[in-house]
Amino acid sequence: MSSRHAKNRPFDLDLPDLFTSEEMLPPGVDADMMDGLHRSSGKVLQLATLTHQAVARGDAAAAEAARASLERQLAISTSLIDQLLLDGADQPTTH
Repeated sequence: MSSRHAKNRPFDLDLPDLFTSEEMLPPGVDADMMDGLHRSSGKVLQLATLTHQAVARGDAAAAEAARASLERQLAISTSLIDQLLLDGADQPTTH
């Protein structure tokens, strides 16, 4: 890690705020699904951080476990995105 980066500082992300009311959502967007996507995205960030920390300390077992969880959570997030964008159609988002 570069010395210009603070080692104990959490990731700085400029994420948009969660839509707090249904009136703020575009027409046809399910508020519960948006909330689920927001929560799932937060979990992805948390798992990515755990994976990074495990790799940084050289803990291969913990890194592999966190990576496997991250893969599963990314699949959930991607599925939610597909459902929101494609209105539940069977066309998956390409990775």
